[in-house]
Amino acid sequence: MLAQILEEAWAISPDPRRDRLAAAFVTHAVALATGVAPADIVSDKRASKTAARARQIAIYLAHVIFHWPLARVAFAFGRDRTTCAHACHRIEDMREDRVFDARMSALEACVRQAPETIPDLTGIVFANAAGIDR
Repeated sequence: MLAQILEEAWAISPDPRRDRLAAAFVTHAVALATGVAPADIVSDKRASKTAARARQIAIYLAHVIFHWPLARVAFAFGRDRTTCAHACHRIEDMREDRVFDARMSALEACVRQAPETIPDLTGIVFANAAGIDR
């Protein structure tokens, strides 16, 4: 039990705010692709089947694209690790369907296009907001 707790604690990012932002980004990408509102995807309440599937897709994408361990995915999405494991297994099984797999591949490619960081972008945005020319 203690070993599992320590393993999960070490799997969580040193910057949990960044992980939550990344999870929100994936959630919004999935919302655009599925037509399910982001609020329904992240809701703690019992969701419709469509919203639950969209949530599973978002969890799966974060795990696969960011190479996060399930404990880190769970923390970022505010879920239990076993829930995230179940979501990943469900989506992996669904990828046996050729049409679903093609759609997931397109969505993965879209999310992968997001840059990890753009250091100069923040300075430019703040400088422009302050009326400073660079």
